[in-house]
Amino acid sequence: MRTLLLAALVALPSAASPAIKAKVDAVNDAFAAAMVQGDAAAVAAFYTEDAQLIFFKGTTLKGRAAIQEFMTGMMKGMKVKSMKIISEEIHPMGETLLDQGHYEMISEADGKVDTSRARYIQVFKKGKGGKLLLFRDCPLPD
Repeated sequence: MRTLLLAALVALPSAASPAIKAKVDAVNDAFAAAMVQGDAAAVAAFYTEDAQLIFFKGTTLKGRAAIQEFMTGMMKGMKVKSMKIISEEIHPMGETLLDQGHYEMISEADGKVDTSRARYIQVFKKGKGGKLLLFRDCPLPD
């Protein structure tokens, strides 16, 4: 079993091509822009219908509709003033991409400004026309 695991790790594809990185960066930038605009529907549209948003404390939102409902509630209570998502590693895996990185988000709620920094791991699937959609999204606080 251990040999199989090591062989699988060695067989992982190397870093993504510049074209794939540019595509992932464009999706991350558009996602961040939708967050700043406070558009929960636009944010949810970045997810597959069967996506999961997995939080580190055990809560998992299942499906685009649940993610949109969560984002709608979150955005009623706070305003995202800025967000930057920085991809550090991208690994193509067949029809999916593993993206690992970090983000910084400045938000305001009840007159208080907060800066959140977190790491993330996300898995993209290719949708219609090759569009990258989030299949699994796991933000991890620093």
